[in-house]
Amino acid sequence: MGAREQPESGETGWGVDDRAAAFADLALAFARAETADSLHTALDAAARRLAKFFARPVSICEVGLSPDEKPLILRQSSLGGLTLDEGREFSDWYAQACLGNHALTPFRGGSLRGLLSRGEPDRDIGLHIGIVLKGGGLDEELTALARGLADMAATTAMRVHMQRAEALEKKSLEDMRTAMRAWLEIGVDVAWEASEDGVLRCRRVLNRRGDIASIVDGMNLKSIRVDDDGRNLLDFTRQRGSVRHVHVRLPDETSGRLADGEALFVSCASCYAIDGTSYVGTFTVVERGDQSHNTREAAAMLVQMRSARAREEQHRREAEAMLQGLRLLLGSNSSADKMAQLVSLVCECIGASDACLVERGFDGKARLLVPRQRTLCTGADAALDLVTGGATGGGMVVYDIERREGRSIADALGLEGRQIAVLALPLRGEAAFLVCTTRRSAGFAPADLDFADRFTLLLRQALLLREEQSQLVHSAKMVALGQMSASIAHELRQPLNTISLAVQNLEYLLDAPTFDGDAAAKKVKRVLAQVDRASEVIDRMRRFGRKSMGENEAFALRDVVENAEAIMHHVLLRSGVKLEIDVPLDISVYADQLQLEQVVGNLIQNAIDAIEGVGAKHHNEEGMITITAAPSSGEKEKVVLRVEDNGPGFSPEIAERVLKPFFTTKPADRGTGLGLAICDAIVREIGGRIEVGNHPAGGYVAVTLPRDTA
Repeated sequence: MGAREQPESGETGWGVDDRAAAFADLALAFARAETADSLHTALDAAARRLAKFFARPVSICEVGLSPDEKPLILRQSSLGGLTLDEGREFSDWYAQACLGNHALTPFRGGSLRGLLSRGEPDRDIGLHIGIVLKGGGLDEELTALARGLADMAATTAMRVHMQRAEALEKKSLEDMRTAMRAWLEIGVDVAWEASEDGVLRCRRVLNRRGDIASIVDGMNLKSIRVDDDGRNLLDFTRQRGSVRHVHVRLPDETSGRLADGEALFVSCASCYAIDGTSYVGTFTVVERGDQSHNTREAAAMLVQMRSARAREEQHRREAEAMLQGLRLLLGSNSSADKMAQLVSLVCECIGASDACLVERGFDGKARLLVPRQRTLCTGADAALDLVTGGATGGGMVVYDIERREGRSIADALGLEGRQIAVLALPLRGEAAFLVCTTRRSAGFAPADLDFADRFTLLLRQALLLREEQSQLVHSAKMVALGQMSASIAHELRQPLNTISLAVQNLEYLLDAPTFDGDAAAKKVKRVLAQVDRASEVIDRMRRFGRKSMGENEAFALRDVVENAEAIMHHVLLRSGVKLEIDVPLDISVYADQLQLEQVVGNLIQNAIDAIEGVGAKHHNEEGMITITAAPSSGEKEKVVLRVEDNGPGFSPEIAERVLKPFFTTKPADRGTGLGLAICDAIVREIGGRIEVGNHPAGGYVAVTLPRDTA
């Protein structure tokens, strides 16, 4: 840059025209790149130019995936002044950058930032282009320039790699064809070998052609003439080294022993033996006028081999897809993410352009499981009835979207394409359906549909896991209600006792010589107030015990905390523990409200147990639980709900295992070890996480939740 000073903020001082011209130069270099060397030259030039633009070190790297899906730096440019190392930090950054939707993602504690080219990496080549720079963020214009260059470089890299792969495949096929033509002799009649001086000896006779063997055995290769050349076979072979299926003529005195219409073809090659040079070869008899018979046979075999190779490749791809599906199914992410990834994978394998996973909910209405952000159109329930009726026989049902039934299903589910396929996924109760479309004019291939039918075993298992998890969550809720039954009974007994006393007083008033109407009205008002109080307790418990519909929605986080506090109110009173709530009214989250109430209620119960010394030797006469909420400092779209208590806190060995199923320090009548594990499953399902730790006065549980930003 010479003496020109570059500001640290990323505003490099380059004018708009300078940036546009440089971007055009780099774009032209990528467009002209046809080989790996020219691509690498263009990437080096881009790294050098971006380092000047951004006034900071820059690395541009090609990132691929290993067989176990770990990111690998295939190549990086050193001309930008920054070098990256593979490792845990790089893997974590890659995972975040893939989810970052083209945004600059922090790296190495914020000292580096980088972005990846848009889209999923190609399943065969698995290539991304990453641009990583040192220091803080960039202005929007420079960030957009980096995005554009990353996408353009990725497109060029894909094109170069695909061209290289196609060239290698073409060469491999040509080599295979040449080798087959050179060595394959279909219908060989005589196998022979000859000494250095050319005397021929027959070693094997096939196809009952002993007559040919009797003619050529003992003959000298010098007496056999190559039909198109005129030279003898010995000289011809010595000069060329090998002979591949050429027409030969035997000496005149023996040629008449061939049947009319037959011609003799030979293949042979020099063979260097210990005792000197010798020759090996074959004779094949073909009918005249059909001298291309062997070539046609070889070509037919080549076609069969190519078909077999294509089938083998298809099976390999299907096996890889099934293996990848199993990895997704066994992963630790939420069931919603698993189903979305499995649907995306099956679409990629069968050439589907769009797909959705739909089921009938507990309320009888159709609802989408994948994609969750899409909204069903009018007529979804009728379309689901149509799909259910068509899939009664099992297997996949295919509809033409140009026809009435296919069009109504596509419109209701918001799908587009030429053909629509529906596959039932039967569960214990109602069935779910995978519905996918293709824009290919020929529609879905039978092999695609067969694979989809097999692959849906994984989708069905994901649905069953979701169903089992939902049932486990509901069972845990019923257990919690059972444990609170004494508190519920006490909370109902208080208004009932008050109602009983008020009714007795009314009886006294009615029997009195003079009836006091005002006093009676007050008693009636008190009775009605206590009836409302009892009804509120019953409604609260009934709401808490209701099975969740499994649907996320936006709501105020404070409402959830207050509802959970109301449910646990008498438990708090009985234990003498105070609860303070500091949750702003303007914080909204996107989750399942009923399930989140269960999480908060469980955390309050655990905090009470910790303060009372259940499962640990501790007791605090002035128990205190504090619930706070605030936006996450490190994640813009998250909010953190924190439940603190002044109990004994978490020891290191407990903190490591507290979220695992069936781990508990409580006695059998006070805990099963499933409470926090179920809370963790609920929170992960809605895209959050749970962390435990200690503060100066006790322990805490922090719940990170997706924030409603609408």
